[in-house]
Amino acid sequence: MDKNRMSIDEYECAVYPPSAEFAAQANATADLYAEAEKDPLAFWAEQARRLHWHTPFTEVLDWTDAPVAK
Repeated sequence: MDKNRMSIDEYECAVYPPSAEFAAQANATADLYAEAEKDPLAFWAEQARRLHWHTPFTEVLDWTDAPVAK
């Protein structure tokens, strides 16, 4: 393999962080990610409440067809 080319494994694991200028304009902050990680269902319920619903939702995820959630 050409030493200047990445293997598939290297390519799939590569990380390309954004520039500081780009990151400064982001809408999502580290706090937002931490909140989502702490309690994903509560986080997504809160995000859903920011939308207009003709019929309010009653559950965040429907597991009636487990292992697939809706």
